[in-house]
Amino acid sequence: MSGGGVDMNPAADRLRPTDPNRTSYARAEGLDKFAKELQSYVQPGWEDGYIDYLKLKSILKNHSGDKTEDGQRTNFDKEALDAEFFPELEAELDKVNEAFVQRCDRFDAIVHGYKPLGPSETTSISDVESEGGPLVVPHVAQEEYWTAFKDLGKMTTYVWINRQGFFKIMKKYDKVCGLLGTGRELGPEFERRLDHEVFTGPRLETLIELFKNKKPPRTGQGFTPEMKLVAGTANPELAQEISARLGVPLMPVKIGNFNDGEVAIQLQENVRNSEVYIIQPTCTPVNDNLMQLLLLVSACRRASAARVIAVVPYYGYARQDRKERSRVPISAADVARLMEAMGVDRVCCVDLHCGQIQGFFGPRTPVDNLWASTIALKYFKSKVDPENVVVVSPDAGGVARAKLFKDGLEAVGVRPTLAVIIKQRVKAGEVGQTDLVGSVENCDAIIVDDMIDTAGTLCAAANELKQFGARRVYAFATHGLFNNPAAERIEKSALEEVVTANTIPLRDEVMLTTQKIRQLSVGKLLAEAMLSIHTGKSVSQLFDLQKTLELVSG
Repeated sequence: MSGGGVDMNPAADRLRPTDPNRTSYARAEGLDKFAKELQSYVQPGWEDGYIDYLKLKSILKNHSGDKTEDGQRTNFDKEALDAEFFPELEAELDKVNEAFVQRCDRFDAIVHGYKPLGPSETTSISDVESEGGPLVVPHVAQEEYWTAFKDLGKMTTYVWINRQGFFKIMKKYDKVCGLLGTGRELGPEFERRLDHEVFTGPRLETLIELFKNKKPPRTGQGFTPEMKLVAGTANPELAQEISARLGVPLMPVKIGNFNDGEVAIQLQENVRNSEVYIIQPTCTPVNDNLMQLLLLVSACRRASAARVIAVVPYYGYARQDRKERSRVPISAADVARLMEAMGVDRVCCVDLHCGQIQGFFGPRTPVDNLWASTIALKYFKSKVDPENVVVVSPDAGGVARAKLFKDGLEAVGVRPTLAVIIKQRVKAGEVGQTDLVGSVENCDAIIVDDMIDTAGTLCAAANELKQFGARRVYAFATHGLFNNPAAERIEKSALEEVVTANTIPLRDEVMLTTQKIRQLSVGKLLAEAMLSIHTGKSVSQLFDLQKTLELVSG
């Protein structure tokens, strides 16, 4: 490691969930999805510092009572539940905070004890002890320093996964107590409290800055460029999730506006010879977010970054991909040219509106178009009748997408058929007559599309499917724009539930209007793609259905 560029959390140091060397905090059968994810992210030697999610979940289960056919709970004693649950919850918070402080104290001692010494002068981190006072490290050699630097990157993951655990267990509490959708949920209040807990505080960011400022200069030949993550303002939650999954902190950057509305960008960290990943979907407000992306790429290029990769979960202007009438631009191609002109080296997208957009970029700018449908397959398996389900394409152009979703359902043990809705548009955003090719009689129908805008097409299709005899109608779309009046239409429609990816953040007004929308995360998929790009592995594994299912389910 000495003398080379070092990733804060290199690929070789990230243990997969199936790695036998990973020490797990629990080995129980029947874990829910988050419990499995938490188990997979526990770092060896840190097992005692994580939230005991299974214990808290067990308390909720033991006090949940019995559920009748109409969904009502009997033999439910809320006072008994609160008396056992909340003391344990506070104990778990104290445990996580204490473990966080202990690790930060160790990192603090190491960074202050580091001096550029020779390779023979070493002090082992494991030999450092504290006798009631702050840790003191007389000398730390460069290799030990880099080891601590990598572990500090893992702390980003540690904070994120614990925060997710507390958030999800409180959501389960609200569900058991029947508080969801009542406005009396305790989860949002507890989430605000988490912002002020020790383990979510600013100390980790301060330590990361200290370590970066004392990094030894890069010397030697053939070093691997350091991975750096930059996030625009379009989807900060997704960027934070990707950062936590990779164990690489988001780089500080100033993004604002001048008085006349111009976008102002300033990178707050050196990116020379680094590989920079800019996470920025170009969703609403499209032009502001697109300009942020372009200027971030330009800033990195002008700061001598080795490579700049644009991670664009949602590609704005994608629907303007051809000339359907005279005197109009092909805006999807023009956006691609703008990105290339700014100096982007590679682009990573999720479910482009049409695959040929990849060809709008030149051969020197490869484009990875990831499939998001795999994140929803097991979710829908738990929702529908596996022997009586139909995957429906809302138009002829989406048949290939629906067929891919159908194949995915078959891979998880569902036996679907395929149907297609033929629609005739009156104008953009407004649909006239619809016809159905296939049968949905007495079946669960899943409408599959790439995006939902005003939901006119979707809701009309759902209502038509109900008239054709569908028992229940669900929808899956990668990108949920939900522009007005989408939420109101969905709430009044025959749709049971609409599932989207979190490529675009869900606005508060949408969540207040309808409870029928659920988001699933593509964070793990994007993190794996970025890791493959950084380490030189083939990204094609993410287009293998079985391998991708293992990834998103692990």
